[in-house]
Amino acid sequence: MTNKHRLVYGAAVTLLVAGLGAAVLAATADGTPPTPAQVANAQGISDLMVNELVAALFTEFNETTPQNAEQGKKAISLIFNDHNRDMRLIGSFAPLLGGQNDRPSGEFEQTALTRSLTGQPHSGVVRVNDTWYYKRSVPLSNTFHTACVRCHTNFTPQFFQSTNNPGQWVGALVVQVPIKGGENEQ
Repeated sequence: MTNKHRLVYGAAVTLLVAGLGAAVLAATADGTPPTPAQVANAQGISDLMVNELVAALFTEFNETTPQNAEQGKKAISLIFNDHNRDMRLIGSFAPLLGGQNDRPSGEFEQTALTRSLTGQPHSGVVRVNDTWYYKRSVPLSNTFHTACVRCHTNFTPQFFQSTNNPGQWVGALVVQVPIKGGENEQ
């Protein structure tokens, strides 16, 4: 192959790769909301995710004893941390066991926490950068499991009376499922 042919071949390959890259970027960054079928698929994934997380929480509750409560706190804090934005526990009543991990971030989580403190779930389709997500929150009450008070000793009957919170709502489990954009195209 002559140098001229190599140059033409190289330029053609470069243009082809650049064109494909531009097409992929245009397809993911066009801002088109996900279809109802894509949202329904993400909702189904979210349902499975919540079931798995609740099962994990109940396992933790059943394994946590007064003797290993500190280890149980650490285990939950390692699972639900800010590095994993797809599943989070959020709350606002001090002291939070996860430190800053439990603080709501962004408009969706702020609304989710406000609603969860009255026992109401929250869900929606949200665009973050170039990715669409189905997000939902599940309100959590101190009465969710009898073992809650082993770790959350601040949640006493007097605390809930003083906050006028008879349902003992403490926060929410928030999950998000990528729907459309980037590598997460469904």
